[in-house]
Amino acid sequence: MIPILSVVGRSKSGKTTLLEKLIRELAARGRRVGTIKHHYHGPVAVDVPGKDSWRHRQAGASATALVSPDTVFVVRDAPAALSLETLTHLAFCGMDLVLTEGFKSGPMPKIEINRQEQRAPLLCGPTDLLAAVVSDWDTGAAVPHFGLEAVAPLADFIEENYLHAPGRPGLEILVGGRRRTLDPGIEAVFERVVRSLLGDSGDASAGPPIELRIPGQTP
Repeated sequence: MIPILSVVGRSKSGKTTLLEKLIRELAARGRRVGTIKHHYHGPVAVDVPGKDSWRHRQAGASATALVSPDTVFVVRDAPAALSLETLTHLAFCGMDLVLTEGFKSGPMPKIEINRQEQRAPLLCGPTDLLAAVVSDWDTGAAVPHFGLEAVAPLADFIEENYLHAPGRPGLEILVGGRRRTLDPGIEAVFERVVRSLLGDSGDASAGPPIELRIPGQTP
């Protein structure tokens, strides 16, 4: 299971700055970090108007990929609002961690940044899965607090609590937009079926996800 943590906070609290520092710190430690930005107003235009890929989309392409020797960038239609778990499954294979900016109403653990100068209460509480607070004052929340510049201790907290799960991770499948870890008996059967489809006994864990789609179901 790829852990997902949401960095939340009020407008202009410093979410993007904190994420930039945290990504650099974790990347320096050898961690592979993916990010998701919550955009409240859609649709999102991320390609350059007038360029070939933009023209493909304007002509009606449902998905367009930009490919270079070391980068793949994909823009595609979403049939509905995709869950964080579905997004992670589709786009972040091989990541150690996914950090989101926003999603304060989402189902993932949250790190909230809150500045004293904003004079505003926290957005999240225990029922919102608040895991930590980054602030320059004591907010009173019963979770670990980190200073605005305490990026290394915050990265330590993330590694200790979310990136060092003991034991071998179980086999996962995505069902109805949610990840499910199979129990050992079902995993053994599922693994035999997949290996029979692959045609060899090679290690496929380093490759892209293996997708099984049932007609009539969304990813």
